[in-house]
Amino acid sequence: MSEGEPSSSVAADAADREVMGLTLKANTTLLADVLLGSRETGGDPALSALAASRGLIAVVDDIQRALVRQARSRGLSWAAIGDVLHVTRQAAFQRFGGTADTSQGTPELPGAAEAGMRVLEHFVHQRWDEMRSSFDTRMSQAAPADMLRGIWQKSDREFGPFLELGTPTVRTISGYTVVDIPVAHERGGLVRRVALNADGQVAGFFVLPAETE
Repeated sequence: MSEGEPSSSVAADAADREVMGLTLKANTTLLADVLLGSRETGGDPALSALAASRGLIAVVDDIQRALVRQARSRGLSWAAIGDVLHVTRQAAFQRFGGTADTSQGTPELPGAAEAGMRVLEHFVHQRWDEMRSSFDTRMSQAAPADMLRGIWQKSDREFGPFLELGTPTVRTISGYTVVDIPVAHERGGLVRRVALNADGQVAGFFVLPAETE
């Protein structure tokens, strides 16, 4: 192990936690807005709130799995993880035991860069149905069109109108092919991350600071 690896790992964990926080905040805000009636949903308010709550549950589950991967990568035991979650060691392992990082040796998905760019083009041009058609089942539940529209509106308010997409970079993380695409706005830039599963479906869509490695 080289001397730079530990600090790089800590930096990566910090970036991952920032993405988790942003994703959790977006889903929590969506659910709160639907419950309070401050967001138009076009359907029954109770059903819309129920759908938003299901999306939040899926996000929390994903965050827990990612944090377990971080804990295990640092050598923490299943007993310690179980204690934090108030379950037995066996229960923790049964739920999260398949979350080991499989990024090493995982091949990149062919055509990933082009697929990621298509997703981003749909997003910046507000084509929600076309964008969601490439989502896997969990993403379809966790990211309704209202949520995507809210993310787009937030970017437009904070960074100004969209200008252009940059050159995508592709790598593998935890068994997923990840496409990071710089997005230029009038008052700044962001990085949009599209995570693709082995079937080429979108399994994650994130917003990162422009300086994220």
